[in-house]
Amino acid sequence: MFPFPKLRRLRQAQDLECYASTYTEYSGLGVPMAYLQKSENRVYGIYRKGELIGGFILATGSCMRTLEVFAQADARKELYDMIGAATNFTEITCFWIAADYRKNQLLNTYVWLALAISLRRFSKPGILFGTCSTSLARLYGVTPKSKLIHRDRINNKPTYIFRSERSSSLRGFFQILQFKWSRMRKIKEQRKAKALV
Repeated sequence: MFPFPKLRRLRQAQDLECYASTYTEYSGLGVPMAYLQKSENRVYGIYRKGELIGGFILATGSCMRTLEVFAQADARKELYDMIGAATNFTEITCFWIAADYRKNQLLNTYVWLALAISLRRFSKPGILFGTCSTSLARLYGVTPKSKLIHRDRINNKPTYIFRSERSSSLRGFFQILQFKWSRMRKIKEQRKAKALV
């Protein structure tokens, strides 16, 4: 039987330290402990058989990590002005799934739905998120519920910043999952066809 994953909100220093080091290992992006310990940030870990295999942070505050990490300094003021009051937004930051589990359909569905449900319960009306992964940016772009608001280049990597609304987040996540699983089915079918040749 498949051991069902569990979503936990992390508050203890040792859990947050484990989150920081594991996230950095998988993403290549550091995350300061001070950020994880901010009272307005909700840090969530996904556990399977006691092992941390993914997670995300729902962050609020006037200084937005998404803009600070994924936009050059000269573009930030314009982005803050475009967004308006940061207090109307929740950021999804430090979202990750361990490489061994990214192609596991059940586990992936659980992680994305856990994120969607957490957003519906705890986020402000606006949602902001970013990535330095082109493939993840393409995935975010498959739903009209997310809007690309900025592209940049940081440390020779392309970066992307998106915004969305809490009211449409669940539908947007379902569209992302549908796209993901139909693409994986096509890849499997292509591999089978090649194996038969």
